[in-house]
Amino acid sequence: MILASGHRAGILFVLSAGIFWSTSGILYRLLQEATPWHVLFYRSLALLGALLIWFVWRYRGAMSTKLVDAGVPALIGGLCLGTAFAGYILALEYTTVANAMFLLASAPFFAALAGRFLLGEGIASYTWVAMLVAAVGIAIMAGDELSLGKGLGEGFGLIAALGFAGLTVSLRARPQTDKLITIFFATMVASIFGFTGLVIYELPFSLTSIDVLNCLTMGWFQIGLGFVLFTAGAKYLQAVELTLLSLTEVIAGPIIVWIVISEIPSTPSLTGGALILAAIILMALMASRTDRRAVAI
Repeated sequence: MILASGHRAGILFVLSAGIFWSTSGILYRLLQEATPWHVLFYRSLALLGALLIWFVWRYRGAMSTKLVDAGVPALIGGLCLGTAFAGYILALEYTTVANAMFLLASAPFFAALAGRFLLGEGIASYTWVAMLVAAVGIAIMAGDELSLGKGLGEGFGLIAALGFAGLTVSLRARPQTDKLITIFFATMVASIFGFTGLVIYELPFSLTSIDVLNCLTMGWFQIGLGFVLFTAGAKYLQAVELTLLSLTEVIAGPIIVWIVISEIPSTPSLTGGALILAAIILMALMASRTDRRAVAI
């Protein structure tokens, strides 16, 4: 009974995390004057402040020791995730929310390739098939944008996916590390990116109250609370459940901007996105089936 209750709670937590993450697109579209660099800077500072408060409360005087003990993998993971944060925000600036989110969803396939070459992990045959399907989907989406003389947003989206893949590999290298420490390093990296962009482009640091509120909401709730819910639910669920349930972000995000501001994805975008989602579902289900067989043996 306790296990069943925990499983139900885990499902609710991860579904809710996906919903919180999915609001990034609409929050970004509702900005008035803020640039991607403003969003990176203020969103990251908001999350950084919240994490500092949490660490001080949780670790008391041992906070600096915990950060040092996290080691190089946490620093590398933070750099990768911070780069992913920057790539995703810049992708939202130059392409549709649907394209940005679909490309971000391809991160597991890049993680599989990175794990193969960096950690020596094997890649199952079904994963190769799923990666091929996802590659076709990415080609359809990117090809459509390039034919229109665009494609910059898709490039940033791929950078974000590569960043998340790097994060995944770093967490595998030291799985016992507190994931929030990696996120803490990532927010530092993203805030540096944002500050650098503001300085280079000589942009004012001041923002309208609406933009400040949106940036704070992104930091505290869209990313921060989303990660807290996902982490809380992860300990009750299998990997396949985490993969499939967190797809609510990719599905709900484009729907929200479609309904609220009528940002309608193109047919190639929907086609390519559908292939990427199908590939993720295929990989998750086949991995779960393989795991069950291994347990039975």
